[in-house]
Amino acid sequence: MNSRNQKHIVGFVAGVFFLSLIPLYALGFFAHPSVDDYYYGVETAGVWQETGSLGAVMSKSWELMKDSYETWQGNFAAIFLMRLQPGIFGESAYWIAPAILLTSLAASMLFFFYTALRKLASTGRPAAWGISLALTFCAIQFCYKPSDSFYWFNGGIYYTFFFALSYVLLGLLTLAVKGESNKARALAAIPLAPLAFLIGGGNYSTALSLAVLLGSLLGYAIWRRRGYSKRREAESKNPFPPLLLAFLPLLISLALSILAPGNAVRQSVTGESAGVVKALLFSFAYGGYSLMEGLKLPVAVLWLGLTPVLYHLSRRVPGKYPLPLFVLLFSFGIYASQGTALFYAQGLRMPPRMSNIIYFNAYLFTGFNLFYLCGWLRRRYPGNPLERFGEKLAESPKALLRFSALMALCFSLSCLGLWQVTEKEGGGADFQVEPLSVSAAYSLLKGEAALYDRQLAERAAFLAAQPEGEEVTVPPLSVYPSALTHSEITADPLDFKNDHLARFYHLGSVRLEP
Repeated sequence: MNSRNQKHIVGFVAGVFFLSLIPLYALGFFAHPSVDDYYYGVETAGVWQETGSLGAVMSKSWELMKDSYETWQGNFAAIFLMRLQPGIFGESAYWIAPAILLTSLAASMLFFFYTALRKLASTGRPAAWGISLALTFCAIQFCYKPSDSFYWFNGGIYYTFFFALSYVLLGLLTLAVKGESNKARALAAIPLAPLAFLIGGGNYSTALSLAVLLGSLLGYAIWRRRGYSKRREAESKNPFPPLLLAFLPLLISLALSILAPGNAVRQSVTGESAGVVKALLFSFAYGGYSLMEGLKLPVAVLWLGLTPVLYHLSRRVPGKYPLPLFVLLFSFGIYASQGTALFYAQGLRMPPRMSNIIYFNAYLFTGFNLFYLCGWLRRRYPGNPLERFGEKLAESPKALLRFSALMALCFSLSCLGLWQVTEKEGGGADFQVEPLSVSAAYSLLKGEAALYDRQLAERAAFLAAQPEGEEVTVPPLSVYPSALTHSEITADPLDFKNDHLARFYHLGSVRLEP
């Protein structure tokens, strides 16, 4: 395909991607704090109200982080950030949370996929951008519970943000090994150690699976070390220094987090550990479930459309592509390890905010294995039907354009198949729609997002005006937009969600009207 047509197709994909973000950011202006936002923000909110000093807020968060490390939880980096939720500066500032979470995920996935395709698969810029935009688009649009990853700061900063940092780390690691010049490789290597240390202090799912991945890459590099001397590769291309620069700080930070005295305190409250064997079994079972559950029809269409492209790109990466089944199983083990820490500590439990990041990682797992399988198929069975189909697309720009248009049409129609239409109690139709951008636009146009925002703002103003220690009853909301709502308080004043809200506003209790 000539460069002009390449730019047109990639321009179309980029246009769809960036237009899809507009309703997501717009919806963020109607988001409000929820549950643990109040619990972790009460002390820092008090400091801000007393001093108006951001430095004093940061200092208070640092002190509380050290206390939590000793008395409740070892994820020091995450705990520090949790206490800085934007709602402590006023609920009107909470829009900053969705802006941070959406931007961090989108930017990190685009950066990593583009860098990996360019440096590891020698992909041209248009194809690298097109594939990266398509993968990132689907990852955002079809996650399990968007509110938990994008519109709830506490859950999103703990899982989505640190997951995003892991993709930034992998992208920088790729540049540190495969950069075009010594200067470029050195610049990419500089942030590796501090970034890896920060990730190790975040959620265990990301930290553990990243440590397994980096350890596996390091082991593979050691196994191939003999080949470096034979090929006499330049020392600057040696992967050991960048890998060690990322792996060792991550391991140290993860160890500090795991060995925190507070973890034992929390474990005594949440219950006994499930044990290693059960944790591994649960991990593999959930890994398989996650892959199948996340493979919705539009996502399946995406992979079907990308298969000829990945087959073509596999020609640019020399190698024999041996043992595809072993590679599939080994990479699945790394993918499944994301759930091991949680299953070990709390048994068969999987919060949606964690399901989301496991789902995000499914795009890397699927893309890598599909690429590897294409490489193996190309070398083992030359002239196979997939190769002949790809050659036909390569020889005829019109055929390629028709194939692209067909895939786009199938993708759009399969999205319609995800819509659910139900009857409201009072009559009329109610819609549950996907992708996420359609759901966000629907909430905005219908007015339910604005109503949700207004009612929660009124509730916040009412609670702030009550005398300290007062027992308060508030009416339930009339709407709960699916993309925005993480959870709601209940009629039980002893419910932990109610307790967090009462604690934030220094009240005796808060509950919903029966």
